[in-house]
Amino acid sequence: MTDKEIVQAIQFGSHQPPAPEYSRAESGQQVTPEFMAFIQQALSGRIGQSEGTADLDPQVRALAEELSVIHLPEWSDEVGRKRADPTVTSMKQAVRVADYLVKRGVRVHPELEEVRWMPTPGGLPGAFDTGLHIVKDEAGGWPAPDPDEFYDLEEIQVKQVDNGLWSATHPRGVSVEAATKSEAYAAMVDILRNRIELAKTADERHIYE
Repeated sequence: MTDKEIVQAIQFGSHQPPAPEYSRAESGQQVTPEFMAFIQQALSGRIGQSEGTADLDPQVRALAEELSVIHLPEWSDEVGRKRADPTVTSMKQAVRVADYLVKRGVRVHPELEEVRWMPTPGGLPGAFDTGLHIVKDEAGGWPAPDPDEFYDLEEIQVKQVDNGLWSATHPRGVSVEAATKSEAYAAMVDILRNRIELAKTADERHIYE
């Protein structure tokens, strides 16, 4: 067997592309940083800027912002039976779809709006905040919810759970556990009062802006 010079060594193997990195959103979903950035851009009304389309047609932009993040309220049938909980859905190609739909004749008509979504009063801002939906008052305005009524302390429920701790819950999606029933209730009251104060502070800041 004659000696031969090795010109190049090649290694063969099953190459797997790196798995995408995921982070956990406030409500537990596993999402990529790119998706979170897209959702936050849509929530802040800056949809389309990343695509270099700052000169979007106003109708396309308005429709894209509606389609990019959709906050769906609770869904009930004709007799009031709940069919689905509030949820948040999104459309990654919102700008492209909006551009197509506008060409098909679809438009956003604010004067026909019957229901409007609002972030959770005093809650942490987030892409998956289901928030709440409001309707117009008798004067035709959009009333902001009363934080004290929204976080009604009388709706707190406390019960002991399987691990022996006491769990305090509130219909607005807030929960906390503690060693005793009184501690759980007190912790829940503190959380709700903090949210009420944050909501009132945000309302005052909005008034004076």
